[in-house]
Amino acid sequence: MPSLNPDPAPSAGADSNDNNNPGSGITAAPILLRTTTPEAEFNSAVFSRVFNQRRPDLSFSIPWQHFRQPYASCKPLTVSDVVACVDLARKEDKRIAIRSGGHSWACWSIRYDSILLDMVDFEGGVGSIRWEPEMGEGVNWGWACEYVVGVDVVTAGLEVLHLSETQDADLFYAARGAGPAFPAVVTRFYMKTLPLLPMWQSLYFFDIAHFKEVQEWLVKLSPTASPTLEIVLVSAFIPQSSPTPTLTAVFTSFAPSHTAALSALTPIHDSLPCAPSTSPDHPNRFCAPTSLPEEYAAQLAGNAAPGFRTRSDNAYLSNDLSPSQIAAALEPAFSTLPTKQSTALWFSMNPTSRRQLPENMMLSMQSDHYFSVYAVWEEEKDDEMCDGWVRGVFTNLENQEGTLAGSYLGDADFQFRKAGGKFWGEGRNNLRDVKAKWDREGRFCGLLEGHEAFGEGIRLGRNIYACETEREE
Repeated sequence: MPSLNPDPAPSAGADSNDNNNPGSGITAAPILLRTTTPEAEFNSAVFSRVFNQRRPDLSFSIPWQHFRQPYASCKPLTVSDVVACVDLARKEDKRIAIRSGGHSWACWSIRYDSILLDMVDFEGGVGSIRWEPEMGEGVNWGWACEYVVGVDVVTAGLEVLHLSETQDADLFYAARGAGPAFPAVVTRFYMKTLPLLPMWQSLYFFDIAHFKEVQEWLVKLSPTASPTLEIVLVSAFIPQSSPTPTLTAVFTSFAPSHTAALSALTPIHDSLPCAPSTSPDHPNRFCAPTSLPEEYAAQLAGNAAPGFRTRSDNAYLSNDLSPSQIAAALEPAFSTLPTKQSTALWFSMNPTSRRQLPENMMLSMQSDHYFSVYAVWEEEKDDEMCDGWVRGVFTNLENQEGTLAGSYLGDADFQFRKAGGKFWGEGRNNLRDVKAKWDREGRFCGLLEGHEAFGEGIRLGRNIYACETEREE
């Protein structure tokens, strides 16, 4: 068990010049208490970085949602600030909720009676990163957490630790795949890197009426396509005034030269299943140069504007399904988007998904086919319709025996449904053991599940991992 040192010093792996230590001259970040902070200021601190307007109402106007009122909020600047927040949580018997920069469609960080740590101003950035170069080529590099070689954390016991394969390996294992269930605060990642190769892209647009033939074509070609390719199919209204969704098949190549990119993209171009649609609103392109800044800009332009309400869910589909079965399973979602802002996505994970993943990494759920939907809408009156659409899509998949393999944790919403009911591979879900060792009291909020979202069983959930272990024994 970790020691409960109330005034910790950085571990041997910490950098003494990174403002981690008390007395560094950095002014401590203020901790805003709900009871003593003006309501507008406190709510701004809680919601300022929450893009989803489908969020808890802290004003008590919606009976059940006020149960997610945080106790306090802080934007830590240094590790010392993080330690101070965890120490306050221990003294006041509160929990810690963490907001960084990842996916959080369900507003995981807004939690009942918790201290919210918003890492936006943390020294070095949101979850500071240090890089170590490593040579390699090809887009099928694997999962980002495979390249995490070290993690700095603050534990529930107030320890400041550096994790690695040889230092507190169980917590390091959880850091690479536990997502929002990780039982500590991450303050820095240490990453291996790869050379950034030039990028080239082909885009093809198809009428939604051609969904089956396009989807089957993509499933068939993915296993033998160049390993330099990222292959995605998206359904969206382009433009939003269009009466029906448009399919966009995206092929992005990371290749050292235009010649190499042509070698990867030409077989795709020569095998199109039908003629792409032509429109000034969505011009097709073949092997055109692009870059990460351009792709980020395009993604931001396609995102819903602030003020929209969102609901997301996802699934990995079984590798045993044929191309026609994949197409039949996904067609209802791709062809029935509930609003003009909504999208559906299929991502080819093959051949990377056929690799054996590292044993010292909790992330272990993968298949050849990743599928997700993003319902986006403007008005509260459409909540039931859009929620119903998402539920219907995944209920339909669940009712098809052998279709679902599991889900990606980052886009899951535990308040409503556990898509596929599986987030880790066989033998990898020992999170309860890690949690029991490092956070026995449940100081860190972890996953936002239904009982908490509706204000029930909050305190009981504190020792949920221990209770589940006892029941199993």
